[in-house]
Amino acid sequence: MSVPAYGGFMEILRLAGVPGVGKSAVGWTVARRLATEGERCGYVDIDQLGMCYPAPSADPDRWMLKESALARVANQFQSAGVERLVVSGVADPSAAPPHPGHPTTSLWLDAAGATRRARLASRGWPEAQVEAVLAVGDRESAGAHRSWSRLATDALTVAETADAVLERWSPTGDEASVAGSEDDPAAARPARVIWITGPRCAGASQVGWEIASAQWRAKRRTGFVDVAQLAFAWNTPHDVGLRNTVEMHRAFSDAAAGMLVAVAPFRFEPAEVIAAFPGAEVSFVRLDADDDALRDRVEKRADGSGEVMLAGDDLAGASQEAVAAVIAEGIRQRRVPVRPGERIVDTTGVGPDAVAERVLEL
Repeated sequence: MSVPAYGGFMEILRLAGVPGVGKSAVGWTVARRLATEGERCGYVDIDQLGMCYPAPSADPDRWMLKESALARVANQFQSAGVERLVVSGVADPSAAPPHPGHPTTSLWLDAAGATRRARLASRGWPEAQVEAVLAVGDRESAGAHRSWSRLATDALTVAETADAVLERWSPTGDEASVAGSEDDPAAARPARVIWITGPRCAGASQVGWEIASAQWRAKRRTGFVDVAQLAFAWNTPHDVGLRNTVEMHRAFSDAAAGMLVAVAPFRFEPAEVIAAFPGAEVSFVRLDADDDALRDRVEKRADGSGEVMLAGDDLAGASQEAVAAVIAEGIRQRRVPVRPGERIVDTTGVGPDAVAERVLEL
């Protein structure tokens, strides 16, 4: 996707470590603090850049895929005017900290086993899963490359850890960007893009995940992205969600994926989405649900009994007034007339797996 060059110098903060050390919570806190202070900043969790299965045989842990995708989306953040990009998530512990084409500060967050056990248990994981993840984490943390700068998080709150991280953000590395948006338009691309949207809480995320999971179970290499998770940029007028999704389409194509499943907010128009993927078969699907179903789903999300909360979810701990506003927004969105290029699928009273089958039948 060709975009005008807007941004200049951009620096990156990489927060890595094993599960339970606080990478995502601290990264999000740092990014939101910078945004509140008026800085042109962005945030992405690198785990969101590697959801492509089955993994390539030459890259079984998808380290190369994630780093390639990060270099691509980092360029889009820079083009949008972002000057400080926060990246949280896993990184290859055996390798030196990667520099995705921009000056980078790389921090490996640490936490003792007891601290990580408590944090992982709070996620509701089974005890056996917690113990297995802890064992792997112990090995990876002990063997992490010596080039990582390390920061213990045990005795610190998330806010205190964010303070410590900001004090150590001193980027180094090559200032040259890594090309990621000027590919040959004739290069191979996934034959199909399934774009799933709809009013708030109509079920796009669950249905999209079900479609991708079914492809993974069938051993058909497929990529999955949540467009909202690729769109975190503050104090800049440019929306990077679609741009970054196009870059993920390219990254997954390079990994020989045959399909990209993208779940997205309602704001994107079918025409702009279809035009962003030249040469690909794009199915633009809009889910619908009646007002009562939307209301019930919003309330379940707000009380924690619905979908898993992700970064930026405004229903996490929301007040009754905020919940009512989200319900009103969803109802308003479903009143929008059918837009040219989109197909409607009703999800009222139907489970995600059955809706996924209907979408694929389109």
